[in-house]
Amino acid sequence: MNYKNLFVGVDIGGTKISIVFFKRNKIIKKIKLKTNSLFGPKNAEIIIENLLDYKKNIKRIGIATTGIIENGKWSVLNKKIIGNFKNFPLTEHIKKKINKPVFAFGDTEAAALGELKFGAGKKFSDFFYITISTGVGGSMVINKKPFKKIANLVGAFGHMVIKQNGKLCGCGRRGCIEAYASGNAIDKILKKTNKKNISTKNMLINYKDTKWSMKIISEATTYIAEGIVNVNTLTGIRNFIIGGSIGLSHNFFREIIKNTKKITKQNILIIKAGLKNDSEVFGCLAKS
Repeated sequence: MNYKNLFVGVDIGGTKISIVFFKRNKIIKKIKLKTNSLFGPKNAEIIIENLLDYKKNIKRIGIATTGIIENGKWSVLNKKIIGNFKNFPLTEHIKKKINKPVFAFGDTEAAALGELKFGAGKKFSDFFYITISTGVGGSMVINKKPFKKIANLVGAFGHMVIKQNGKLCGCGRRGCIEAYASGNAIDKILKKTNKKNISTKNMLINYKDTKWSMKIISEATTYIAEGIVNVNTLTGIRNFIIGGSIGLSHNFFREIIKNTKKITKQNILIIKAGLKNDSEVFGCLAKS
């Protein structure tokens, strides 16, 4: 690579790691890797291994990650997604090995910022971003600014309880949206049926119009819709941007809109993320 002074945006998700190299505001290289879902800190080593050859090209690194980030230290929120750990010095660890400035913040906050600066959120003063992938997350933008968070918990959409004494969530509570509408939750549903060899991703691509898959999608999106209406009722926000590999799939997105309209007469606008699966890394770029 002949470029110098590159910004690197890294997205650590529950299933994949995305490493994206930017020159100004343009993507010049992408690296896609599998997340180590057993123990989150091992992903720091995966990132380091894939950046060492580019040290001379890099100026700064921004990381968007699932879980809780506070002062560069990384802790788990849902141990079923990325293992159980607390206060891992993520930014310091990578900075020592790559010898470049590193910052980190929550993935949904990053995605909301990316959509605000470069994507579908540019036209809104206020909006709520929701990601539906391995897990479910959310973040608010108020008056063109991401709502300030304490320990990345404000706007944690996936951990809003929508079913009293419901399914146990990886965060330790019962009845969270994430326990019903995430990729992990749908995988569990599939394993309990005669479709146990089919993954959520496979279902959404290859079985998207079957009766059994539409039943699963309809039920999962009902919980997302309930959450959207709750956010609207509490905050007055009417603009919602949906991201994440599951949220962006055609039938899942369509059913979110359909089920939201069933339970409210409020004028709620639901649109897809303009940056698709790159919202988080563009958010890192915006924060840099």
